[in-house]
Amino acid sequence: MTWQYVSWAVLAAVLVAAAVFDLRRGTVYNWLTYPAIAAGLALGAIEGAAAGDTLDGLLNHVLGLGFAFGVLFVAYLLGGMGGGDVKLMGAVGALVGWPAALHAVFYSFVVGAAVGLIGAVWLGRLWAALRRLWMAIRILPLPTTTLDEATGTPAHRVPFGFAVCVGTLWYLAETILGGSLWDAVAGLL
Repeated sequence: MTWQYVSWAVLAAVLVAAAVFDLRRGTVYNWLTYPAIAAGLALGAIEGAAAGDTLDGLLNHVLGLGFAFGVLFVAYLLGGMGGGDVKLMGAVGALVGWPAALHAVFYSFVVGAAVGLIGAVWLGRLWAALRRLWMAIRILPLPTTTLDEATGTPAHRVPFGFAVCVGTLWYLAETILGGSLWDAVAGLL
């Protein structure tokens, strides 16, 4: 369990740095994501060794990396995601392992959707965003068409590195608390 907390501490530092870079510069850097992926796999092996099976620990974190990277890579291929965001989500998967990566991806998408919706409403582009979403659903089966080509309009940029940060930290907070974050806040009130 101690090594899991070390992984989470490394993850929190990487996520905060990635969120700051994404909000300020619009990019998530490779020099941040690649070492985080390596650290996640190494910590997974160490965590497994502490539990008695190094290979099992490493495999768990490789599966987390593969799932988290793979889901966002599909969005990247469709033109809806930046490469840095994909690698950041892969780093999250490498640091939390499987099945935690599934939860981190889900929470990140929830936060990303909320940020996108708030941004579209704020900028007065809600209907344009909904039309773009409808087009994305319609062209999904067409492998040679990107979303920008199909809609002809540039997308409102959602800082998904920030969404990954907030969503993953939300998931980690719920894991540490042992229940819903909403329940914990309601208990404080």
